[in-house]
Amino acid sequence: MPLCLVLMLTACGSSETNTTVTDSNSSSSSSDQSGSDSSSGTSSDSTDDDTTGDSGDDSSADDTSDDSSDEDTTGAACSESGEMAELVCKAEAFIATLSTTQQNNLIYDFNDSTAKTTWSNLPSVSRNGLRIGSLSDTQLDAALAVMMVALTEQGFDDLEGLLAADDYLVDIGGGSAYGSANYYIAFIGEPSVTDDWMLQFGGHHMAFNITYIGGTGYPVPMHEGVEPKASFEINSSTYAPLKDEGDALVAMFEGLTDSEFNTAYLTGEWYSDVLVGPDNGNGTYPSDYPTGSDRKGVLVSDLTAEQQALVTAAISTWVNDYPANVADHLLADYTSEEAFADTYIAFAGSSSSTINVDSNGTYMRIDGPRIWLELVCQNGVIVRNQTHYHTIFRDKLYDYGSSL
Repeated sequence: MPLCLVLMLTACGSSETNTTVTDSNSSSSSSDQSGSDSSSGTSSDSTDDDTTGDSGDDSSADDTSDDSSDEDTTGAACSESGEMAELVCKAEAFIATLSTTQQNNLIYDFNDSTAKTTWSNLPSVSRNGLRIGSLSDTQLDAALAVMMVALTEQGFDDLEGLLAADDYLVDIGGGSAYGSANYYIAFIGEPSVTDDWMLQFGGHHMAFNITYIGGTGYPVPMHEGVEPKASFEINSSTYAPLKDEGDALVAMFEGLTDSEFNTAYLTGEWYSDVLVGPDNGNGTYPSDYPTGSDRKGVLVSDLTAEQQALVTAAISTWVNDYPANVADHLLADYTSEEAFADTYIAFAGSSSSTINVDSNGTYMRIDGPRIWLELVCQNGVIVRNQTHYHTIFRDKLYDYGSSL
């Protein structure tokens, strides 16, 4: 499916840009590796299969065997009186465009821990739900309308940019395993304002896993990656998704004194990917977070107010991808005085004197009593002359809404 169809809400073919940037980067390259020396079970990105995994959805959008298929319900008014009410309305409007077969392939049982934990950073694996490349124009419009309410404008810009990046990889010869058509949407549980359910949207380099418990959202675990990480142009629009996230983490470390910077460096540690990566449908919570003396770095409570503000700003670049019913309680919990008294920031890489995001293996993280943020720079798989980003945002207590 071409980008102009997937990104219906973008002015395809116009001269407008979604993100204006000027950075261009160059470095050495190799295949995309996953899993550090201390990592366990994180999957690799370095595949170029010409197939796309499918968990049984490939019921075509042309399946019009019942009266619920592809009706133009996306124009139905959804009240904006509350974020959850509007989100559930949009979700129900999307469901109404689908055939019975498609609805059955979209919605999973909320108690299905395997479905909840089925997501990956790979371009060619089995995923939950409906492949967006199989949807009709009306259905796709309705699916994206759901995501526009589930995310803020900042978050939806990231979604658009990551989809565009995968189309860019196809354009430069990456193969049909890549591309925005190979992304999926699924509901774990029936969408509800008060009952518990989960929204999944993702594919290669993207996994939005948003669990709503009694109307409160937990958008974790959240995986985002992008190749290339530097700006790129496709269909006359320019993108640089995750630039803000990378820049915010770099600024956080650059705000340290020389002594603090040295303390933040993880001497002797090397990360080829994030430490706590995809769960790959294992139905369990991660158990490999650093504990005790392995929690290294600079303690945030020892920093000045100005330095702590940079930590808060870095956390906000992830959390503020979501509306107030999701973001507000998380930011309050992650950046409280009590939380910062048990939050460490640390980095690794080939140099202890600087953070170079153009260098393979450069790694940054925020490790709190709950929040876990990681960003790692890997050599490109398709764009061989520069690094690209892998990131993960998790909550040690509330991944999947603490509902596995």
